[in-house]
Amino acid sequence: MRQAKWFVLPVALCAALGTAVLAQEAPPKEAFKAVHLVTLTSEADVASLLGALDDMNAAVAKAGFPDIRYRLYKVTGKQAGSYNYLWESSWPGGAVYDKVHKNEAWVAATKKHPEMEALMKDEVYNRYVEVSPAKR
Repeated sequence: MRQAKWFVLPVALCAALGTAVLAQEAPPKEAFKAVHLVTLTSEADVASLLGALDDMNAAVAKAGFPDIRYRLYKVTGKQAGSYNYLWESSWPGGAVYDKVHKNEAWVAATKKHPEMEALMKDEVYNRYVEVSPAKR
């Protein structure tokens, strides 16, 4: 029975983590922005996120896209809502996004920062495509 517990636990963890990855929709084909809204509560959280974004940006550049960068912004002035930081990136299309996120350097960069999961716990994540005016 003890062996069964050690088998079931890893299988359950893999299933739970795999579901989160599979749940994310495919990126849009056209150009888009990826936006994360997060609440960071300490300078250590900010430093940790900046370090992770730095490694992710290096991985994006190594994958052949040095002009694509993750950028972090904080609220200035009176804050509305609970999210005090935003990080964003602009992508020329889903094919590039997929290529980068499957790249070995990208995978290594994200594995290097397991603390990101806690920082993203209550995030709001959306992808935005430009809305063009109707042609007349």
